[in-house]
Amino acid sequence: MKARQWTLLGALGLTLAATWWAAQVEEDGAVEGDVAGVVEPATRAQRAPAAAQRPRAQAVAAPTGELAIIREPWPADAATLLQPPLAAQAQSRTAPVVAAPMAPPLPFTFIGSIERGGRRVVMLMEGEQLHLAGVRERIGEHYRVERVTPTQIEFTYLPMQQRQVLETGQD
Repeated sequence: MKARQWTLLGALGLTLAATWWAAQVEEDGAVEGDVAGVVEPATRAQRAPAAAQRPRAQAVAAPTGELAIIREPWPADAATLLQPPLAAQAQSRTAPVVAAPMAPPLPFTFIGSIERGGRRVVMLMEGEQLHLAGVRERIGEHYRVERVTPTQIEFTYLPMQQRQVLETGQD
């Protein structure tokens, strides 16, 4: 094995040993050195009434001459700290707003245009099918060409009477 692998294996061993030692200390209920005492969790009756009235954590001199830190208990509303606000909960309970239905994207690809009988006719591909259409002509059951300009073609999606525009890319 390489030196790096030995180092990693040693680090793993030290981590396991430290974990075992910490578990043993917790089971014994004591830590090396002097301890002021075990602090029991406060019951609801013992908790201070309001956060503004509570004093901050204080450092107190222990009888042995060491410094002990007294920590205030968790506030009564600590259980709700990670929950969303009531307004967000109320919004999530209301029925979701359904967006208005929209026409599907245009299935056409612009190929080109020609002048035929004094009017512009566009060539459009729909899959492998070629369509030749002029203004006010229908393409299948769902689309009608409304307007043709050199830069765009305007369609109406007939089932919903929605206007859609296809850019031709010409100038």
